[in-house]
Amino acid sequence: MAGVVPDSISLSSTSSTGNADVSHTFAQEELNGQRLALKGRIFTLIPIAVLLFFVTPMPDVFYFHSLIAVFGLLGVAGYLWQRHPAYKGWHQHLFAASDFALLTVILIIPNPIATLEYPPQLTYHLNNSIYLYVVLIGLAFSYRPATVVIGGITGAICWGIALLWMLSLPDTLSILNVPEAKLIADPFGYLSNIKYIDLGVRLQEVVMFLICAGLVATIVMRSRRLVYRQAKAEQDRYFVREALGKYVPASVANAIIQDRGALEPQRQTATMLFVDIEGFTSMVERMDPADVLAMLNAWFAQAGKVIVDQGGVINQFQGDAILATFNLPVEDPDHASAAIRSALGIRLAAEHSVFAGHQLGCRIGIATGDVIAGSVGSGQQLAYTVHGDAVNLAARLEQMNKETGTRILIAERTAEACGDEFELEAIGETPVRGRADAKVFTVL
Repeated sequence: MAGVVPDSISLSSTSSTGNADVSHTFAQEELNGQRLALKGRIFTLIPIAVLLFFVTPMPDVFYFHSLIAVFGLLGVAGYLWQRHPAYKGWHQHLFAASDFALLTVILIIPNPIATLEYPPQLTYHLNNSIYLYVVLIGLAFSYRPATVVIGGITGAICWGIALLWMLSLPDTLSILNVPEAKLIADPFGYLSNIKYIDLGVRLQEVVMFLICAGLVATIVMRSRRLVYRQAKAEQDRYFVREALGKYVPASVANAIIQDRGALEPQRQTATMLFVDIEGFTSMVERMDPADVLAMLNAWFAQAGKVIVDQGGVINQFQGDAILATFNLPVEDPDHASAAIRSALGIRLAAEHSVFAGHQLGCRIGIATGDVIAGSVGSGQQLAYTVHGDAVNLAARLEQMNKETGTRILIAERTAEACGDEFELEAIGETPVRGRADAKVFTVL
């Protein structure tokens, strides 16, 4: 590449579309919630079934056990149906309505096989309406505020229908069929009467149940918003990771994300790699610009993959050149060898591949040295830059390949760092522009 190469290099960035699907996240959370609701239902029904053996005489207990089994089967059916392709969100309302209807029947209709007869009005004196709240709270696991609200309304309607049925019984006493004078004369007598129904208290039950349904729905809505924000944040992280992954290894992308995009400055010994296309200037003079871009994209794709696979960071595509670092910003004790392996892979790709119909040659310079790296910029736009003498040395070694007739030149410090892993050939002490003579090597 013609021109003077600066002693700093920058990390390029592009945009990419993240594949994280927020709606899929919600669907998964709702399914997880249904699973938790099913577990809660089972773990609740089992101890109740056991307790009934001690508080309910035979054969009365079998009636309640059969209803408990129906409750359990409804929960299993709701969970399995939610996994079915034909499932729709409103189907959950039907299962909630079934739960409230079944519970209302259990609480209002007397046990048909009971050994002791008792009037149905007795349930209002036992405050059995508290069991409705258990089903209501179970709806919170749906992560759907609408399901909780509609379920609450359904529960209130079921309880209201039960009250109307109870009032229709000829032996039911209430303010509707007891003269006010009698109630005033003997209020406690009527309140203690099993067949008397206090409509004021019953109305409070329905109102408080609806208020609680609204509160639970509000909590679910808040939880849903938190899940949404978490899903969006994860989607954004995925987007950034995918975009950075085109230029840097996954470990580097994660480091950038963890540092919120601004990597702290660090002084480090690192290896620089500089790659240039041989004869690029004269080649493109007789090429169509579109063909040039196609060729460069094909070249950068292959060379870039080799670098990233070896743990390197592509800091910049500069014209036809690639500048990369190893051991920054994530440490790699094998950085010198990784850079040489990258150079060999790039050379091999150039020798055996065609790039948009063109055969290319390349020159590569590698140098190891102490550098300082970090994010710089205006605050709105940042670039990850590396400064140090090794940057210029790598670029100058790339240029020196013209003089030595080689494809890859390696600085002495890099050669020493990789030990005996490669078959290196000393070129000798070669004058490097701007510095004293330096020992350089090539790799066979």
